[in-house]
Amino acid sequence: MKPDIYPRDDYGDLGRYLPDRSPIAADLGDNRNLWGAHPAALAVLAEAGTPVASEYPGSYADEFASAVATKFGVSPYHVTTGAGGTGVLDAVMRAVAPTHMRFMDPGWPAAGMLARMNGHEPVPVEWEEALDDPVRFAGPRPCIAYIANPGNPTGEAVPDDWIRAVYRHTEAVGSVLIIDEAYGEYNRSRDDLTPFEMALEGERTLCVKTLSKAYGLAGMRAGYGVGSESLVLEVDKARGPFVVSGVTSTAAAAAVSSDSPWLDETIAETTVNRERLTDRLRQRGYRVPDSAANFVFILRPDDRLEPETRRLEACGVRVRPFAGVTARGSGLRATVAPWDRMQRLLDGLDLIAARTG
Repeated sequence: MKPDIYPRDDYGDLGRYLPDRSPIAADLGDNRNLWGAHPAALAVLAEAGTPVASEYPGSYADEFASAVATKFGVSPYHVTTGAGGTGVLDAVMRAVAPTHMRFMDPGWPAAGMLARMNGHEPVPVEWEEALDDPVRFAGPRPCIAYIANPGNPTGEAVPDDWIRAVYRHTEAVGSVLIIDEAYGEYNRSRDDLTPFEMALEGERTLCVKTLSKAYGLAGMRAGYGVGSESLVLEVDKARGPFVVSGVTSTAAAAAVSSDSPWLDETIAETTVNRERLTDRLRQRGYRVPDSAANFVFILRPDDRLEPETRRLEACGVRVRPFAGVTARGSGLRATVAPWDRMQRLLDGLDLIAARTG
């Protein structure tokens, strides 16, 4: 009997990623910047003309890569780009021969999806177990080790000393380490470049960033990775040309290079509202982990996730439910927004509590 090459066996449990995008008063489901988009990028869009639509873009988004390289004081050959952070993650996983991808659980579900798409077996390691032993988390043999800091969906930050211990081990055993700093602006000061410095020191470590979160450019699909020239070359081979449009490259470069106060101001307001929301939720008796991102995670039992999500939707509030393997990963994730939408979330939760209490 001839082997059947299609469809792929390892795609059997994959499906389309289809979050709800229908209009709603307070959409707190996808962790984008709910204060809008970076003004420097908007200015580029406003001035864009026919050439950005009719001409091919640069093969590897050179304008964007050069702006990132200038930001970090390195050669553009240390920078890869992609369609959002997801695109960069997809490319680096494709650049690695099929292996295992180890990640902290609870963790970003799409990381496991990307691993399977590229022939890797996702291996979850329970959060506390991972933090207790970074070497055990990274595994004894070459693999992909994926760290999201802060984590998603809980928003909890991972100590840099722990990441460095993982980094030393992965570099020593020949693994590839991915440090995903999608929400890093909400966790680090502007001059704290620790994970990027690690990536530039090593040969097999890539620090990945997206402009979908703090920069407010989710619709433009712009992300980048910083690492050694040799690793970036392999990632670019896997990425292929023309992935980032010309107008996205120019707009992303403008945002990264801008000295506008908009970024710092929206990060500051997000942080204030995050702490205020966390306090209000805890006052109501909800368990909420300390978040270092632009969202909060309200721990809930599995059997309450669907009904509470549905009732909040009826109140005009959309959150993202997560059913975790452990209680630590089960809850409702809500993006931090201007306070009127935070109050709407609290009012919806109060109404649910009054009806079920």
